[in-house]
Amino acid sequence: MRFAAMFFDTLTPADLDPDLTRAHFDYLARHRDRITLAGGLRPPAGGAFCGSLWVIEADTAAEAARLMDEDPYCLAGLRPDRRLYHWNAAPIPAPDTRTP
Repeated sequence: MRFAAMFFDTLTPADLDPDLTRAHFDYLARHRDRITLAGGLRPPAGGAFCGSLWVIEADTAAEAARLMDEDPYCLAGLRPDRRLYHWNAAPIPAPDTRTP
């Protein structure tokens, strides 16, 4: 199953303890088979980070939640507002590349 994990926070990795930030990115790398996309969110007009989004492939919601909860930023208490959603990708057809 596919899940969307949303973290609502104002973390800026460059402002955090470098060891913690390294542990966070190492965690993402170790779980790249399950956390398939991850990145920070900012308002369209620019500005500071306002959270993060992950796409998680997991067998159960409990497994996806565990992946969220065991992230070093979460273990350090820096992401208390996190939410998990089932995500159904829309079947967007590929463009027709044949020339008339």
